[in-house]
Amino acid sequence: MMSTTKKILLALLALIVTIVYIAVTFRFRKELGWWAFIDCFALFMSVFTWLMSLLIGKIIPHSGKLLAKIALVFAILFIIALVGEFIAFTALFFKL
Repeated sequence: MMSTTKKILLALLALIVTIVYIAVTFRFRKELGWWAFIDCFALFMSVFTWLMSLLIGKIIPHSGKLLAKIALVFAILFIIALVGEFIAFTALFFKL
């Protein structure tokens, strides 16, 4: 099992990758409207609440567990949003 320090470093790395993902795809998404950012929001919130669950979980274990559950919910919403946006992008660009 990983130590807490390694988990925090992994969460920080995931947060940096998320921010890079948002920055790289921003120009493409802003032309499509607000709904194109739903997966970015869910991914950012998932990673951020996971990082906070690790940091706060050291001090208040119950809050850390609750934040970890919230991060899992946002991760599931990210997957759903990614599939939904893929369908919308496909329908928009290929006129299905």
